[in-house]
Amino acid sequence: MALVVTGAQVQDSQPAAVANLFVRLRQMLQRAKTRLGRWPKLSQVFGDKNYRGTADMWAKQMGFSLVRVERSKTGQFERLPKRWVVERTFAWFFNYRRLLFDLEYKTSNSEGMLWVAGISMILQRLWPKPAS
Repeated sequence: MALVVTGAQVQDSQPAAVANLFVRLRQMLQRAKTRLGRWPKLSQVFGDKNYRGTADMWAKQMGFSLVRVERSKTGQFERLPKRWVVERTFAWFFNYRRLLFDLEYKTSNSEGMLWVAGISMILQRLWPKPAS
Protein backbone atom coordinates (compact mmCIF):
# COMPACT_ATOMS: atom_id res chain seq x y z
CA MET A 1 0.00 0.00 0.00
CA ALA A 2 1.32 3.43 -0.88
CA LEU A 3 -0.30 6.75 -0.05
CA VAL A 4 0.50 10.43 0.02
CA VAL A 5 -1.68 12.93 1.89
CA THR A 6 -1.53 16.60 0.95
CA GLY A 7 -3.43 19.65 2.08
CA ALA A 8 -6.67 20.70 0.42
CA GLN A 9 -4.93 23.62 -1.29
CA VAL A 10 -2.70 21.27 -3.32
CA GLN A 11 -4.11 20.22 -6.69
CA ASP A 12 -3.26 16.94 -8.39
CA SER A 13 -2.03 18.78 -11.46
CA GLN A 14 0.58 20.84 -9.57
CA PRO A 15 4.13 19.72 -10.42
CA ALA A 16 5.25 19.61 -6.77
CA ALA A 17 2.37 17.32 -5.78
CA VAL A 18 2.98 14.98 -8.71
CA ALA A 19 6.71 14.86 -7.98
CA ASN A 20 6.05 14.13 -4.30
CA LEU A 21 3.66 11.32 -5.19
CA PHE A 22 5.99 9.52 -7.60
CA VAL A 23 9.12 10.00 -5.48
CA ARG A 24 7.36 8.61 -2.39
CA LEU A 25 5.97 5.70 -4.40
CA ARG A 26 9.46 4.88 -5.67
CA GLN A 27 10.87 5.07 -2.12
CA MET A 28 8.21 2.65 -0.88
CA LEU A 29 9.10 0.22 -3.65
CA GLN A 30 12.80 0.51 -2.73
CA ARG A 31 11.98 -0.39 0.88
CA ALA A 32 9.89 -3.33 -0.32
CA LYS A 33 12.81 -4.52 -2.45
CA THR A 34 15.21 -4.48 0.49
CA ARG A 35 12.71 -6.36 2.67
CA LEU A 36 11.60 -8.93 0.09
CA GLY A 37 14.87 -9.32 -1.78
CA ARG A 38 13.16 -8.76 -5.14
CA TRP A 39 11.57 -5.87 -6.94
CA PRO A 40 7.75 -5.60 -6.61
CA LYS A 41 5.78 -5.92 -9.86
CA LEU A 42 4.30 -2.41 -9.89
CA SER A 43 4.81 -0.82 -13.30
CA GLN A 44 1.52 0.92 -14.15
CA VAL A 45 0.01 3.81 -12.23
CA PHE A 46 -3.58 4.84 -12.92
CA GLY A 47 -4.74 8.44 -12.60
CA ASP A 48 -7.55 10.69 -13.68
CA LYS A 49 -7.32 13.55 -16.16
CA ASN A 50 -5.85 15.90 -13.53
CA TYR A 51 -2.52 14.10 -13.85
CA ARG A 52 -1.23 15.96 -16.87
CA GLY A 53 1.74 18.12 -17.71
CA THR A 54 4.73 17.03 -15.65
CA ALA A 55 3.01 13.84 -14.45
CA ASP A 56 4.12 11.94 -17.56
CA MET A 57 7.70 13.11 -17.09
CA TRP A 58 7.80 12.15 -13.40
CA ALA A 59 6.22 8.76 -14.05
CA LYS A 60 8.76 7.98 -16.76
CA GLN A 61 11.65 9.28 -14.61
CA MET A 62 10.64 7.00 -11.72
CA GLY A 63 10.12 3.96 -13.97
CA PHE A 64 6.32 3.82 -14.18
CA SER A 65 3.86 4.09 -17.02
CA LEU A 66 1.00 6.50 -16.27
CA VAL A 67 -2.42 5.45 -17.58
CA ARG A 68 -5.14 8.09 -17.49
CA VAL A 69 -8.72 6.95 -16.94
CA GLU A 70 -10.84 9.71 -18.45
CA ARG A 71 -14.54 10.12 -18.98
CA SER A 72 -15.87 10.57 -22.47
CA LYS A 73 -17.35 13.91 -23.44
CA THR A 74 -20.87 12.52 -23.98
CA GLY A 75 -22.01 13.30 -20.43
CA GLN A 76 -23.65 9.90 -20.12
CA PHE A 77 -22.88 7.42 -17.36
CA GLU A 78 -20.19 4.93 -18.25
CA ARG A 79 -18.25 2.34 -16.34
CA LEU A 80 -14.60 3.37 -16.25
CA PRO A 81 -11.85 0.76 -15.86
CA LYS A 82 -9.99 0.77 -12.52
CA ARG A 83 -12.03 3.73 -11.22
CA TRP A 84 -14.12 1.44 -9.02
CA VAL A 85 -10.99 0.23 -7.22
CA VAL A 86 -10.35 3.71 -5.84
CA GLU A 87 -13.99 4.35 -4.96
CA ARG A 88 -14.28 0.97 -3.22
CA THR A 89 -11.13 1.64 -1.18
CA PHE A 90 -12.48 5.03 -0.06
CA ALA A 91 -15.71 3.31 1.01
CA TRP A 92 -13.71 0.81 3.09
CA PHE A 93 -11.75 3.63 4.72
CA PHE A 94 -14.95 5.42 5.67
CA ASN A 95 -15.90 2.46 7.88
CA TYR A 96 -13.39 3.94 10.34
CA ARG A 97 -14.99 6.75 12.34
CA ARG A 98 -11.74 8.69 12.71
CA LEU A 99 -11.47 9.03 8.92
CA LEU A 100 -15.06 10.21 8.33
CA PHE A 101 -14.28 13.80 9.25
CA ASP A 102 -11.13 15.78 8.63
CA LEU A 103 -10.14 16.50 12.22
CA GLU A 104 -6.38 16.27 11.88
CA TYR A 105 -4.22 19.39 11.91
CA LYS A 106 -1.18 17.81 10.26
CA THR A 107 -1.19 15.75 7.08
CA SER A 108 1.20 13.26 8.70
CA ASN A 109 -1.48 12.46 11.29
CA SER A 110 -4.03 11.83 8.54
CA GLU A 111 -1.54 9.65 6.72
CA GLY A 112 -0.86 7.68 9.90
CA MET A 113 -4.58 7.06 10.45
CA LEU A 114 -4.89 5.81 6.87
CA TRP A 115 -1.99 3.41 7.49
CA VAL A 116 -3.66 2.12 10.67
CA ALA A 117 -6.97 1.63 8.83
CA GLY A 118 -5.21 -0.16 5.94
CA ILE A 119 -3.33 -2.47 8.27
CA SER A 120 -6.55 -3.21 10.14
CA MET A 121 -8.34 -4.09 6.88
CA ILE A 122 -5.52 -6.42 5.82
CA LEU A 123 -5.46 -8.15 9.21
CA GLN A 124 -9.25 -8.61 9.16
CA ARG A 125 -8.92 -10.37 5.80
CA LEU A 126 -6.07 -12.58 6.99
CA TRP A 127 -7.70 -13.53 10.31
CA PRO A 128 -11.44 -12.93 10.09
CA LYS A 129 -13.51 -12.92 13.26
CA PRO A 130 -15.20 -16.27 13.86
CA ALA A 131 -18.91 -16.34 13.21
CA SER A 132 -20.91 -16.28 16.42
